[in-house]
Amino acid sequence: MPATPAPRTVVHRILADYRQMAARHHAALKEHCDVDGLIDGELDAYEETRRVAALEADEKLKTFIQLLTDAFGLPDDRPVTVLGANQVQFQVTPGQLDETARTAFTEGQCHALARAVAERTGWENVVLAHRECAYDYNQCGMDNFAADDLCICQLSHLAAVRPDDGYLVDADGAHDPQDIRAEERFDIVPMSPALWKLIDTHPTWRDADMPVARTMVAPLLDALSGQTTGVKTPKAAA
Repeated sequence: MPATPAPRTVVHRILADYRQMAARHHAALKEHCDVDGLIDGELDAYEETRRVAALEADEKLKTFIQLLTDAFGLPDDRPVTVLGANQVQFQVTPGQLDETARTAFTEGQCHALARAVAERTGWENVVLAHRECAYDYNQCGMDNFAADDLCICQLSHLAAVRPDDGYLVDADGAHDPQDIRAEERFDIVPMSPALWKLIDTHPTWRDADMPVARTMVAPLLDALSGQTTGVKTPKAAA
């Protein structure tokens, strides 16, 4: 396994990469201008060059932020923004599984936490799937809206499965699957690569905030170690 670059090396790499990109974008835009810096030619061509440059800069920014996160980690002394369902924004302090964090990771980022728990423990992931669509969704059944005979609108909530007792684990704790089945609203379906791809690519689901989710695994597992078996049904919200 390759050694992790030193944080200073990461920053210098980002600076060099950014400067190279910025110089290239500047030169490309100057090709549309005269010696006085005024646009000399088709405005549409100039705007297209700007659009392409902006798209590349956006992708670079995502890459830079990931590199910085890997090198330095997230702050644990201040909140960061986590995107939940319906574009709700939560201010979550990494590593602190408080009420705000529990809400964020049950109402919008349950898939991130389920995946992070699985990474750490090797536990399987499952999805609570509505037996019928949770809302009127006319495109159910189309190839890009369904996987494993489930429509995107049926996928409600993800959890990890604790192997010693089969309980479902999410940000709210551990839940007896028999209680969920007794409600007769959901089927508990093992996650497959096809279902993960559906969630990861469909616009109704948020991008999984894995950096923050990974910081919540240790406090969640610590809390579970002292939790009794009396548990509640998990919230039906992704």
